Amino acid sequence: MKKVLFIFLIIISTNFILAECLLIKNISYNKVDTVETKVVNYSSSNSDSTVVINIDFPQIINFENAEIENKVNLFLEEEFKQSIAWFDELQTDSSYFLEFGTEMQFTFETGFQVEYNSKEFISIALSHYQFTGGAHGNYFALGYNILMKDGSVLSLKDIIKDDSFDLLAFECEQAILEKYEASSLIEAGLFEDEIEILDDQDFYIKPGVLVLQFDPYEIGPWVMGEVTAEIPFEKIKDILKENLPFPTN
Repeated sequence: MKKVLFIFLIIISTNFILAECLLIKNISYNKVDTVETKVVNYSSSNSDSTVVINIDFPQIINFENAEIENKVNLFLEEEFKQSIAWFDELQTDSSYFLEFGTEMQFTFETGFQVEYNSKEFISIALSHYQFTGGAHGNYFALGYNILMKDGSVLSLKDIIKDDSFDLLAFECEQAILEKYEASSLIEAGLFEDEIEILDDQDFYIKPGVLVLQFDPYEIGPWVMGEVTAEIPFEKIKDILKENLPFPTN
């Protein structure tokens, strides 16, 4: 009986060690195949904190090509810090404080989410919110889709075939109808019953998915917030360009 128990414990221990080794191998593999990033913060306020700005922006670190790393980091920092100019303008504009009073706080908030990350390609979604008076704040989102072999930024026309934007618009409409469980875009809450997709439409990439994003007032009222359409690659495989820097099957 003791011998059987001993053999059983050896088998269990061996399986546990093998499973742990496989887990470690997978973790190492994922780490090797992704770009390492860090969060950098910039924040400031005026003397009485009636105007506040807070920015979290991404920076690439320990990349194999220092020149590309610097190029991408400079681009991202400049893009994310655009609201500093708005902050500086507002805090020096005394008319704002005469209109709204000094008890109101004006804010600029910028953050991000890394949606896709590989050594070949990284997709980052910026989100920005600001309140500068009025009934409510405003916000917008931007996708940054970066080819890591040279630091270039991809647009939608780099991904979708030139004569296929009408087909992409159809899939976008279908995704929104499904998301809001509606039979028409008007019923879903949008301004019109069709969507036009241009080659400069904002987007980002998630694994296996193209995400088109629309800011408040772009295709729907403010109360709807940001509208996104997640379109699986399998639904648009015939209109995707070849040799993309991410898997599409």
